[in-house]
Amino acid sequence: MTYAAIYHAPVTARIGRIREGVAATEAKDWLDLPDLGRNATLKALDLAVATFNRKVKERANLSPAESERVLGLARLVGQVEAMVRDAGGPADFDARAWLSRWLQEPLPALGHARPLDFLNTMEGQRLVSDTLAKAVSGAYA
Repeated sequence: MTYAAIYHAPVTARIGRIREGVAATEAKDWLDLPDLGRNATLKALDLAVATFNRKVKERANLSPAESERVLGLARLVGQVEAMVRDAGGPADFDARAWLSRWLQEPLPALGHARPLDFLNTMEGQRLVSDTLAKAVSGAYA
């Protein structure tokens, strides 16, 4: 499933994926963000690196709680892809790389905290998503 497909999927479809558990092998690629790497991304999502690597090796699914946080991050990448496409940005724009850098920058809109520090909860991911949307609209310009 692509980032765009995750972002545009109906909520009920994402809930279904969460309940069944995302395959760790599929999540592995989603979590390997440039400038962050998989281990730092796992830590930001509050997922144990050793447990994740074991599930990849065993070709197991993530738990629903783990799947929810992983899908939430993948949805953020899809959100950036959609924002750039809707703004007429370049077709070869690397949303993963851009988001990876943006997540690490302290933002005044977040009390000078990094968006990365909010990824371990769904409320935090919603805050990050809203902050992205407001930045595009100019609310934080």
